[in-house]
Amino acid sequence: MLLNLQFFKKKQHQIMRIQKISILVLLFFIFVCNRAGNNFSNNDFVNVVSGDSISLSTDSTVLYSPESVGMNSSTLLRIDSIVYDGLNVSAFPGCIVLVMKDNKTVYNKSFGYYSYESKQKVQPTTMYDLASLSKTTGTLLAIMKLYDQGKLKLTDKASVYLAFLKGTDKENITITDLLFHETGLPAGLPFQNLAIEAKSTPSFMTTTNENPHYVTLNSTTSKYKEDLVSNVPSPEFTLQVSDSFYLHYRFHEAAMQMIANARVGNKTYLYSCINFIILKEIAETISGMPMDLFLDKEFFLTMKLRNIAYLPLRKHKIDEIAPTLKKDYLRKGVIQGYVHDPSAAFLGGVSGNAGLFSTAADVAAVYQMLLNNGEYEGMSYLCAETCELFTTTVSASGRRGLGFDKPVPSKPNNNPCCNSAPQAVYGHTGYTGTCCWVDPVNKLIYVFLSNRTYPADGPNKLAAMSIRPKIQEVIYQSIKK
Repeated sequence: MLLNLQFFKKKQHQIMRIQKISILVLLFFIFVCNRAGNNFSNNDFVNVVSGDSISLSTDSTVLYSPESVGMNSSTLLRIDSIVYDGLNVSAFPGCIVLVMKDNKTVYNKSFGYYSYESKQKVQPTTMYDLASLSKTTGTLLAIMKLYDQGKLKLTDKASVYLAFLKGTDKENITITDLLFHETGLPAGLPFQNLAIEAKSTPSFMTTTNENPHYVTLNSTTSKYKEDLVSNVPSPEFTLQVSDSFYLHYRFHEAAMQMIANARVGNKTYLYSCINFIILKEIAETISGMPMDLFLDKEFFLTMKLRNIAYLPLRKHKIDEIAPTLKKDYLRKGVIQGYVHDPSAAFLGGVSGNAGLFSTAADVAAVYQMLLNNGEYEGMSYLCAETCELFTTTVSASGRRGLGFDKPVPSKPNNNPCCNSAPQAVYGHTGYTGTCCWVDPVNKLIYVFLSNRTYPADGPNKLAAMSIRPKIQEVIYQSIKK
């Protein structure tokens, strides 16, 4: 009996010793991962699936060894130092970088915080305002689906679907013109002016061709029209701009009339948010439903993408979303969960040019579906012919694809991609500090999401430091020849 008791105590001591060692190993692993980024917290569970992959519970993304798809993991780690270079000079408070190859995620790290004053770390599940990346992740998908269903042709005139364009100098603009940004329409229009009293509508609210998203401020006072603006919703005030800020449904009609009245220039390439605002209106006219609901129905819900949405506060908590502004003079407060872009905001948050929020993983899923010729996890969402048409067609100028942005190696100062990106690459960038690029040659997807506009939409250090293309270049350098 005494021997049995001694044996039991000895066995118990061995078990406790093993448990202590296991805990120390786990803590060390978490520490190392936190040093590389914010992928893991003390509450995260790490499940080793196989020798070349690990599953992260934070967003259910499975990470594969870069070597399993012909990439060098040591080279990919150089992404970390590029990101930290940006964090160290406050180019952005936080970001997420995700890389996929051959339908496998090989890099997925979150860095930094929601804001410079916040202690809330960015997680893989953090949602970001995609800004103009919404054009190809949202609006273009809707147009592709309608084309796929035979409900529109690229040669169709926009005025066939939108009565407010009939009888104007925009009557002959086609779907192709809109997708190529060759309509002659201005880069942007100050829709917000429509809601402000004429006597207090200052010259400070101007939109330039160089930067259709940025509104110059030379004054701090403005008065909204009482018949168009309300601090509570109602059957008449249906367009939510931000907290306690609603617009009358008539505002939308007035905004469309502003487009109809806009002056058209030469039909050469000029990037314009108005083009995609019009495309969204066309999509809604044909589908007979709001574009956000159409995208949910045809893509996002069926694809089980739960962290991609317009007006995300309808489904998500505010602390799941990174802020884009500390104080917006139009909306008088922190912008978090409401679209940063003023045009999209004043159009109710569901707009053709901006408004979509997402995690990096959900963005990657959308583009993986396109890279798979319209298929995703065994289901077909678009025909292969439709995907090929939209992702390979390029304008005569070579500057643009059918809705997608393209590399411009001949103009290094205006090239949104790195030098190593093949001409077949397609994707888009976003003003808030986002991008997604797809390489059908190497079967690559690269996603970068940040809120570089926080706190005050100042100088674009992210662009000045070429952080996004530098990361992309590292990705190509990591591919083993």
